[in-house]
Amino acid sequence: MQRIGIFIERQRNFGRKLCEGVSQYARNHGGWSMTMLDWDDFSHPERFRRFDGFIARLLNKRISKVLDDTARPVINVFENSHSGTAVQVMQDAAAIARLAARHFIDHRFENFAFFGHEGIRYSDLRRQAFVDILKKEGFGCNVYPTPPDCLQDFENSVMRFEKYSANTERKAIEHWLKRLPKPIAVFCSHDLRAYQLIERCHALGICIPDEVAVLGVDNDDLICNFTEPTISSIDPNAETIGFRAAEMLDSMLQGGKAKSDVVIPPSTLIERKSTATYPIDPSWMSDALVFIQANAHRRISAADVFRHINRSHTVVDEAFRKTLGSSVSKEIANSRLKTAARLITTTSLSLTEVADRSGFASIHYFTRSFTTAFGMSPSRFRDKNRHTS
Repeated sequence: MQRIGIFIERQRNFGRKLCEGVSQYARNHGGWSMTMLDWDDFSHPERFRRFDGFIARLLNKRISKVLDDTARPVINVFENSHSGTAVQVMQDAAAIARLAARHFIDHRFENFAFFGHEGIRYSDLRRQAFVDILKKEGFGCNVYPTPPDCLQDFENSVMRFEKYSANTERKAIEHWLKRLPKPIAVFCSHDLRAYQLIERCHALGICIPDEVAVLGVDNDDLICNFTEPTISSIDPNAETIGFRAAEMLDSMLQGGKAKSDVVIPPSTLIERKSTATYPIDPSWMSDALVFIQANAHRRISAADVFRHINRSHTVVDEAFRKTLGSSVSKEIANSRLKTAARLITTTSLSLTEVADRSGFASIHYFTRSFTTAFGMSPSRFRDKNRHTS
């Protein structure tokens, strides 16, 4: 029986999902006895000698050194620059940033910002990728300048004790928010950061999402649904990260060579109220587009949209053509196709089920429409893009 030490925080959804991925692998393959490690254990390095390997969030140099000194294989599931000899299984920062940028650009935003923790590697990776993607699209990005004294408290406030309120940064955040052009789309390094930003927006009387649209990462149900409005978030595929980390550790324990670092793409973006807006004129068009995105899978028609916003089809169609270069029917079709693409790449649903849940009347119409839009069949699209563990 292999003895495995697990050092992963369990307060938030990301850490718990990592642990679920590890346990899923262990249940399927057997032969592991796993122990959850706590911060206090690192005050007694001798305790680690009884383990055969580790899966850990190497949050600082001390933790990394303690595990490195055991001469046991270590898989690191926290992006940093001090992982020692550990192999890393990381989130795909560029793919996460692409999801965020595409979501905001599709919502017709022209002002963008990033709210994270400067100097923290995973935040910096997401920020740089987001800035670079926007630059290629012809947009700039305002970046929150984290006060130096707040960076020093990141490990305790976020990773160890998960403090929800950013009290020490309150004035700095509010000063930054006041100076941002509005309306603006803000990508946050994680959901807790998004929660803190929304808290400060409320304090300043800033309307979300009409003035500031907020997007987080982790899809932590507790945090995302604990606010008003609820927080849109990217699911980083933590369970798959945990599963792959366990798979790699098992291979090393069986005598396999240490593999190179592995990057895991995110699962999907879950839209909630914090980004449910389109900053376009006339204002009722935003309401129409939000309604389409929320209901296209229910097989609504253009007539349902006209009724929802209480305007005639001639007025609405003319505004859509003039502002978007599209039509209500085309926007409904595009929304269905986006839903289908997400379901194809993130679920094991049959294509018939995907068609039904996306709002298509038949599998034949779905297949024809999807192939025309994406240049390949739904089956081929799944083979090329599917995210699995």
